[in-house]
Amino acid sequence: MKRGFLILLLVCLVISGKSQQILTEKKVNLSFSGFVKNDFIVDTRRNSEAVDGLYTLWPLKPQYDANGEDINAQPSARMFCISTRFATRLSGLELGKSKVGAYVELDFTGGDAANSVRFRHAYTTFTWPKTTILFGRTWHPTFIEKVFPGVMALNTGVPFQVFNRSEQLRLTHHITDKFDVIAAAVYQINYINYGPDGTSSRYQRDALIPNMHLQFQYYDAHWVAGAGVDWKLIQPRRTTIGSDAKVYVTTEKLSSAAALAYLKYTSGKLEFKAKSMFGQNVSESLLPGGYAIASKDLRTGFETYTPTNHLYSFVNLMYGDTWKVGILAGYLKNMGTSENPWNSGTAEKPGSTFYARGADVDVCWRIAPQLTWKVKNFMLSWEPEVTSVSYGDIDILDKGKIKNAKFVTNFRSLVTVFYLF
Repeated sequence: MKRGFLILLLVCLVISGKSQQILTEKKVNLSFSGFVKNDFIVDTRRNSEAVDGLYTLWPLKPQYDANGEDINAQPSARMFCISTRFATRLSGLELGKSKVGAYVELDFTGGDAANSVRFRHAYTTFTWPKTTILFGRTWHPTFIEKVFPGVMALNTGVPFQVFNRSEQLRLTHHITDKFDVIAAAVYQINYINYGPDGTSSRYQRDALIPNMHLQFQYYDAHWVAGAGVDWKLIQPRRTTIGSDAKVYVTTEKLSSAAALAYLKYTSGKLEFKAKSMFGQNVSESLLPGGYAIASKDLRTGFETYTPTNHLYSFVNLMYGDTWKVGILAGYLKNMGTSENPWNSGTAEKPGSTFYARGADVDVCWRIAPQLTWKVKNFMLSWEPEVTSVSYGDIDILDKGKIKNAKFVTNFRSLVTVFYLF
């Protein structure tokens, strides 16, 4: 026992001595950046939202009172400063032949409903001439940092664009000076899936395997283009309860995938971006979707699952410098489930069990023009926005497709004042 301890101590001392030789400190640089941001918002009706209404998805489904009046047709006006942001970047450390850096960014989560500070990004990078390894929390690889909507709204184009920051190990390799391959293994922490226990990271943790991603990206002075695939495994339940009231262990899992393609063109004052993604069960990225029970053994309570299928797309055009005009057009479509959902009701009145966001949403579209004035570190922007969504009935006999859908629309006006530093 003592001999083993002495050997372990000797190994640690050798490693420590070697690390002092390979870990060198050049001139360590510490830089700060961020902005102070104030928003004034007017909405014509209530919306599915977060961060006290600063982050919106789509208008809420009509809910009628005793007189047939829509309770959710309630206009509102608000002012915020809670998306003010601070960031710091560290560099100057070298480990062998790699350059070691770190980045931390934080902002505020809310006002009257939640008043706290949160980490947006916190990661370390190891960079070689052709390869970079990132370890920590940053944008999910399906959020393309070079190609996302240039909007003032905090939702950054949701529900037509991924919004997800997660813990990950990401490798970016420069095959050539203009072509990268990106591979990542991602685990959920704050952006999480739906399930029998509500939203939780447990479903992915119990499946053990991380969310896997592979992407190829081309870029030059004018173009960015790429495509990627994403795969995820979750385990919704650990146990079930059978008809005999006994508890049974289950390890049934759900596999789901996503595929995306994107494009960006820049020339002088002109910038054009477009992206489209087919996604199954991507509710952890604040998008509509999830999964349904596909079958159930009533004796044991064992379940199988089927994912929802959605198409999410946007185009974004911007032009200008000091004065800039732009427009975002977004569209999403619910394409139903891969299998027919299990009927948890009766033949006369069928029903189904979904673990999803917006399971009865069929189509959503948005048009958001923008006018921005920027002088040095000051920026003022006006962004009117029209978002329309259709709600309908889930047809479990036709793979969960939405029938008899009707649209409801919100008109939003957003005025934003920035001071960048």
